[in-house]
Amino acid sequence: MSCVMHKSESGVSIVDCRWLGAVKVDKECALLFPAGLPGFEELRLFIPVAIPAHRPIVYLQSSDDAEICFVALPVYVIDPEFKLRLSDEDRLLLQLPDGCDPIVGDDVLCLALLRRSGAAPEANPDAAVVINLHNRIGIQCVPPADASQRFRRLGPDGWATAC
Repeated sequence: MSCVMHKSESGVSIVDCRWLGAVKVDKECALLFPAGLPGFEELRLFIPVAIPAHRPIVYLQSSDDAEICFVALPVYVIDPEFKLRLSDEDRLLLQLPDGCDPIVGDDVLCLALLRRSGAAPEANPDAAVVINLHNRIGIQCVPPADASQRFRRLGPDGWATAC
């Protein structure tokens, strides 16, 4: 199911999507995921949506499928000790300059996608969505199959390692 996009009188596009309703969109804000996201490889364009009352949550709404909307948090909210690790392939997809060690917040935005785990949300900061802030190209860093993963779950005392 596609999102319905139409122009308003002011020239701003409006996207009507299932989870967020009508969202004003500046096409200059669209994010391109050249490889899609794991499990959603056919979806390449996402609209980042920040609702002030929900901060620091960021919604990644597919512009191609009204049913697909990811909920994310900046990785530092979940894991203040997060260290960005990019493979050569990740750097190529993000179109980072050779020899560039991107600075989170200046060059790239790193988000952890949330998923439901019982009554609490859970996230894997090691599988962060990384967005190049200079060209709006994004990827999801997927750790190698043999790498240990550090899922974190929100509990009464904040984010902690999930068992």
